[in-house]
Amino acid sequence: MAVMRATAGAAAVLLALTTLGCSSSSDPGSSSASTSGTSSSQTSSPSPTTSSPAEEAQAAAVELVPEYLRTIDDLYLDPSLPLDGIYQVAVAPEATAQATAIGKFRSQGYRQTGRSQLVTASAASVDLSNTPAASPSPVFPTIVVTACVDVSQVDAVDATGQSIVPPDRPRYLVQQLTVVNPDYPDTSSWRVSEAPNRQAESCDG
Repeated sequence: MAVMRATAGAAAVLLALTTLGCSSSSDPGSSSASTSGTSSSQTSSPSPTTSSPAEEAQAAAVELVPEYLRTIDDLYLDPSLPLDGIYQVAVAPEATAQATAIGKFRSQGYRQTGRSQLVTASAASVDLSNTPAASPSPVFPTIVVTACVDVSQVDAVDATGQSIVPPDRPRYLVQQLTVVNPDYPDTSSWRVSEAPNRQAESCDG
């Protein structure tokens, strides 16, 4: 069986990767405004909270993750879907690697059954530097998102219907997704550019 790029889809379940627990981060708490008790006849209403550009970017990048996973699953589950659908959620080098892996998976007569389930996703780092004309490489706003994905319901079968997934495959997949925005500040332009991952026994390891 050919070695394929690991993803949250069926390609991931074919590889024996290093087991590593994901680092789960709790959601950032909203800041509460302190109120003054100097007057009993006047109540202070909390000031409306406004998100900073960094917070908005983090939220957009995290929101992309389930869409990215769903698109990968769709392409593995339905071989009639065009591979260029990956470009709705990813850019090179990730998009190219995914399209190649999915194409190879399909050509071998394999089929995925079941879908992956996102357990946790949180922004690990934020850099909104934006110099698209930089040489030798453009610099785009970048968010690194740590995600833990449950792949226990994902199976891959060959043309005879036999599973090709190792029976001891760990339940979870931990991904470090690099999410970039070539058209920042357009909030709809976040895309995954890299998504290295590891298999894990839990999201709390």
